[in-house]
Formats: sequence, structure tokens, C-alpha cells
Amino acid sequence: MRIQRIAATAACATALLGGLLAPSAAAAPGTEQPAANGVAVHSVKDSAAQVKAYWTPERMRKAVANPAPMPTIAPSAQGAGRKDGTADKTSGRLRASADAVGPKTASLTAASTSQSMAAASEISVAQEVPYSTSFPNVIVGKLFFTKPDGRPFTCTASVIVSNNKRTLWTAGHCVHLGDGSGSAGWSTNVEFVPGYKDGQEPWGRWYADKLIAPNAWLESGDNRNGDLAAIVLKSDATYGNIQDNVGALGYVFGGETDYADVTTYGYPGDGYNRTDMTGERMMFCHGNSGDADPWWPTDDRLKMDCDMGHGASGGPMFIGALSYNPQIVGANSHYEADATTNQRLNDDLFSSLHDVLAVNVINEANATS
Repeated sequence: MRIQRIAATAACATALLGGLLAPSAAAAPGTEQPAANGVAVHSVKDSAAQVKAYWTPERMRKAVANPAPMPTIAPSAQGAGRKDGTADKTSGRLRASADAVGPKTASLTAASTSQSMAAASEISVAQEVPYSTSFPNVIVGKLFFTKPDGRPFTCTASVIVSNNKRTLWTAGHCVHLGDGSGSAGWSTNVEFVPGYKDGQEPWGRWYADKLIAPNAWLESGDNRNGDLAAIVLKSDATYGNIQDNVGALGYVFGGETDYADVTTYGYPGDGYNRTDMTGERMMFCHGNSGDADPWWPTDDRLKMDCDMGHGASGGPMFIGALSYNPQIVGANSHYEADATTNQRLNDDLFSSLHDVLAVNVINEANATS
């Protein structure tokens, strides 16, 4: 693995701102560990060497060309006529937060905002992230994996602050089918390439040790509350833990939905009314997030305007890009589609509510040594 170790520069800090196989019934290689609080943990059996050998250049090209489908949801009409949408729906919820950290060789201090973000308060038509192969943007990367039927796919993931310094945050549908298949539904050959761009691997490849996701996703594909996951990576024999090398985003979990200046990163292979996305480059949107349905107190998904589609799944929605402390508040999950044609209806991009399940997942990751 080749890893570039560079000090942060003003430009780099500024850039942050800116044929199918038959389904298999066999369980994914690994072991299941019961976990409390509605969270499941899957320990990966394959070694880093085995997964590295699996991902030949040809297989990686196929995966890039096959971004993971995003779940869809029909437009909500369930809140029509309600008048209690302003009620406080977050009081008494379990909360957790952590500040972002830089790698050992760099700092997260930002010198100024990027020209692109300074020019507009909202960027809903995704733009390419500048300096995506340099710190601090390499905190985000491309996630390669195979589904249980052997097909290769890609998502997006980001390094999140954790006690073990080797944890990623992504969407639940990137690690499990979410169809009630239990241990047979886990993704395999999970590989993370931070700062991926046009086939470049500037900070090497990293491999999964444990997959952690809510039972709400595993059992019923609940994308309102459960489409989120953590991946604990294996340490590298030469470079140690990924957080020490590229830094990590902080997080704020506790059920809030309304944030100003939210940024989301992803590797979209397509988008709403877009034909120029290939999955080879990191893209971003920027704007405000809100409650997906403010008139319905049981639907507190995050929503923001962003046209990124398949492949951007799992990318972080985070606050603090215009300051010194980027913190994850959601993860790209799904969009609205016509119930008959399954065609995307708008540029709304949704995250599952990051509430008690997100807290329990990150706590489980933090407990993993």
C-alpha cells in the first residue's frame, strides 16, 4: 500500500469546503455477535490479503460501473392536515457527539471557505470536490463490496471519530440487503479507498473487520430510521490505523433535522437529470437540511436538495464545513420515486434519522478494540 503523508495546506483545507449470478443462500463468511440495543455485529472472516487479491483491476472497474442502487420511497402524504408539526420531537432522546480530528501529520484548521461555496448559499447541482486526493477530503472515500449473490457494487463512506481509530460511517444498504435474510445478507469483500479518483488510490486500500448495522435495517429495510452503518476496519501492518493517517469527521447524533450549511459528499454514478456522473470522482452538494415531513412526528428523516444518485449512498451529510469542526449528522440513503415507474421525482436526497440507532451503532463501534 502506498500512502502519501503530507502536511495540510490552505488549499487542501479549503478543498474540504468546497451476466447476473444466481442468488446464494449461503451466509456471508464471518461470525455473528449478538449486540444489545437493536444493533447487529458481523465479524469478517476473510483476511485483508484475501480481499485485496479478490479486487483485481477488472473487478474494481466493474464495481465502479455498478454503483449500489439507492432505496426509494413514495412521496409522503401521511402528514396532510396535521397542525402539530412544530412540536419538539427531539426532547429526551439519546444523544452522542464528538469533534473531528486531523491525522498525525496534519491539522483540520481551515484558512478560508472555498470559492464555490462562498459563491452560493446552496449547491444542489453536485459539483466535483477539488483536491479530493489530498487531506482533508481523503477522510471520504469509495467503498467496494460484493452482495451475497456475488455482484460487485460501490458506495461511499467516511472515516468517523472512534476509540479504535479505524471506523467508517456509511449507509445500511451498503453492508446488508435489509431483507430479513439475517447472516446471509451481509456484504462481502468490503474494501475502502480513501480519496479515490479515476482509479487512483493515493492513501491505499483498507479492509473491513466488522460490519455493524441496526436490526431495523437488517430485518425490514427501514430507511426512515435504520439505513446507517459503521464498518470497523482492520489495522494495516505498516501504517496502523486509518484515522491516524487521514483524520476523521466528528458527529452529532440525537435526532435533529434542521441544520444550516450542510455539506454532503459522494461518488455518484448517476443523478437526477444528470448524464455526466461516472462514479470516478468525488462530488458534493451544500445547503440546508430539514425535516422530511414536518407535519408527521414519526418521520424525522433529514432532507436536503442534492441531485446525486446511485453510488453516493453512505456519503456523509455533515455540518461544520465552513468552520473548523466537520461533524456527521446523516448519511445519504434514498430518494423519492414514482410508485409505478420507480423514476426519481426530484432532487431531494434523504438520510435516515440519526437518533438512538445511530448512537447505538457508534457506541458499538467504540466498544470494538
